[in-house]
Amino acid sequence: MPFLAPIGAAIGGFFGSLGIIGKAIIGIGLNLIVGKIQQRQAKKAQKQVGGVEFERAYGENVSRKVACGLVGIAGHDCYVNTYGSSNKYLEQVYVLSDFPCDGLSRIWAGGSLLSLGVVSADAVKTIYSVTAGDYAGLIRFTFYAGVQTTADAEMIAYSNPTGRWTADHIGTGICWIKAELSYDQDRLGQFPDFFFEFRGARLYDIRKDSTVGGVGGHRWDDYSTYEFCENPIVQEYNYRRGFSINDDMFCGMGMASADLPFDRYATAINICDEDAGGERRYRCSVLFDCDVPHGDNIEAVMTSCGGVVIDDVDGSWPLIGTDQPIVETFTDADLVRGETVRFQRRRSMADLVNAVSGTYPEPENMWSPAGYDTQTNASYVALDRRTRDVALDFPQVRSKRQANQLASIYFNENRYEATADVIIRPRFQTIKAGDWVRWNSARYGDRVYMVQARSIKALTSDGPRNVVLSLQERDGGIYDGVGVIPPTIPIPNGEPIYLNELQDFAVIPVIGVGADGRSYPAFRISWAAVEDPTVTGVIIEWWIKTEPANKFTRTVTMPSTLSFVQEGILSLTDYQFRHKLIAERPTNWTAAIDVTSLDGGNADLEIGLGNLKDEVLAVFRDLYAGLGRNESLLAQIQQNYQITSSVSQSIGRKLEVQGASFNEQIIVLNSDIANVVAQTEELIAQFGENLANGLVAFQAVAAPDGVNVRYAILLKGAIGDAWKQSGFFIELYTQGGVLKSRAAFDVDQFVLNTGGVASLPFVVENGELKMNAARIGTIRGGAWIADNNKLQINGIAGTIEVYS
Repeated sequence: MPFLAPIGAAIGGFFGSLGIIGKAIIGIGLNLIVGKIQQRQAKKAQKQVGGVEFERAYGENVSRKVACGLVGIAGHDCYVNTYGSSNKYLEQVYVLSDFPCDGLSRIWAGGSLLSLGVVSADAVKTIYSVTAGDYAGLIRFTFYAGVQTTADAEMIAYSNPTGRWTADHIGTGICWIKAELSYDQDRLGQFPDFFFEFRGARLYDIRKDSTVGGVGGHRWDDYSTYEFCENPIVQEYNYRRGFSINDDMFCGMGMASADLPFDRYATAINICDEDAGGERRYRCSVLFDCDVPHGDNIEAVMTSCGGVVIDDVDGSWPLIGTDQPIVETFTDADLVRGETVRFQRRRSMADLVNAVSGTYPEPENMWSPAGYDTQTNASYVALDRRTRDVALDFPQVRSKRQANQLASIYFNENRYEATADVIIRPRFQTIKAGDWVRWNSARYGDRVYMVQARSIKALTSDGPRNVVLSLQERDGGIYDGVGVIPPTIPIPNGEPIYLNELQDFAVIPVIGVGADGRSYPAFRISWAAVEDPTVTGVIIEWWIKTEPANKFTRTVTMPSTLSFVQEGILSLTDYQFRHKLIAERPTNWTAAIDVTSLDGGNADLEIGLGNLKDEVLAVFRDLYAGLGRNESLLAQIQQNYQITSSVSQSIGRKLEVQGASFNEQIIVLNSDIANVVAQTEELIAQFGENLANGLVAFQAVAAPDGVNVRYAILLKGAIGDAWKQSGFFIELYTQGGVLKSRAAFDVDQFVLNTGGVASLPFVVENGELKMNAARIGTIRGGAWIADNNKLQINGIAGTIEVYS
């Protein structure tokens, strides 16, 4: 066993030279601070065993762990699955422990504690839902304690693709949690980081087993009798016996109960359970790691209770750090004459400390490290002539009181420095490792020592059996109360009050005047300065109240407090405005407000543009109507031109497989009303709820009232119930007996680009014309306004306004 290495070179060499019989030795826990200093000097990279893990584990190369006590952990992320329309739902699986656990305590998401309500519970699993806050109704958790015998039926049904999660994915003996999330653009648009607090393994308590000397129904071979326990010695006992699933002992030492003396374990457990300031004297939160030496796991537990481990021929047991009775007193006269006495009054200065400080995990602050009270002594600092501090963290201790007490014990222990190796007469054979003895020496002083190693030495085969002792100075004052400052729980800051909408948001109708003297209606939008640092901008939307589908958008970055909009504004028209903050958190649209524009006095311009808009939209409506129509091209033409009798010829091609088709038609038609030639090519591709539809149409119509030639390309796409149409046409048409031409595009963004690396595109988007550079001879308009609204030129009024 790795943790049974000799305490130090002096002890090992001393006993090795004597030839030890019946050796007993303190294997773990003695001189903890000296060991930490030597590790630091050697720069030893040792995996620290504790009760909290902030780093989430991924992949297969993750060590198996057994959680004991109350534990905080980010978990092992081992499965993710999305399903539903547009993959709206997400499942995430986190392994918490490789041994059954008692139950879930709390969950944090994105650093905020969630409000959880129990949906259902039984011995196998408990289902929780988030009942308040931004994630209410959007997240659900299922906690599997580790005693499940069947797989999660919903995960089998929703696995995407089918077969990723099967009936064989039970997780026998594994404590894990399933998080289910429903996508919401405003409240759950991105995946939050979770942190879990849970009660670890239920454990066997030797004191509660009436078959081995205790009182109660606990039985080692019956897990159902186990109970949740934070007692460090109960945890250590279970680790020594070993943790098994289906008779496979995967963690622990596999020691027999006969090697773990009942009376000594019961005493140590009882000391840890004593009341100290309203809580148990010693509690431990630990994740036993199967990939570290046994000594590291045992040391983590012993550190949490100031204990040491005694390894003897009769077995192994813990000795808790408390004031002990003196079992024997001897003098120089009891030393065996002629045998070497090794005595050292002082430690090496390199092994002395005069200040101990560090951290412990504070559960009330999401298990973040919090500092305990520094343990020091001004007289020691003066004696040492300089500060000699050491960092001693307690990742397995979740109480400031307990961390303070332990730091005091280890600090005071370090200042009792004397050590000795002696051989005394046979009558002292009853002394055992861990006992306290008094050596009243005229030469070396009258001191109390702990026996850190003991053996029997025979000079000859029939000679006296002398006792060999290795001693470490001790005193009951080491374990005195430290006058601990009442523990102050580092309560985290309350939930920040974020801005949900702009303050003093106002939309004022105004009149803008162009350089040519024309006036036009517009709106001036203002708001109070934003002090919320999470807000980086605002999105403003407006639309004609009777046409909510046709929205205009403006994005303004902070710290601006003003915006001037004219896009899509008509005179004497009712508009609605709303806004939404841009921040690294979910935000919502505000309620729309109604504002009426002023009379811009440019009815001719507005009416002309409005008529043109309606005319072009009417053409697009007719064209889009042809997408997906079932009647033939001939029937469509006859219906469009109201032709009742005609002579026609047609030719077509069609290609179709499941989910995709191509259809081409060519029609030549002669009638008394018009002669028409038309050609269409339609492509349709469909996969599930996704549809892609394209139509190319070319048509020439010769009629008495004019010439009409049109070439059009139309597109339609759909995802579920959401669909989009787009397209363009170019045509020759007759208006008032005059032949005209035009091209029209129905797109969200119209772009022209020369393709050069240095050139920027010409864009029409959201009702705005955007270009990087222009060379213009004459500009006719009402006003010129800078992008930041700080400069406005009013041509008709002859004014230039500059805003700070």
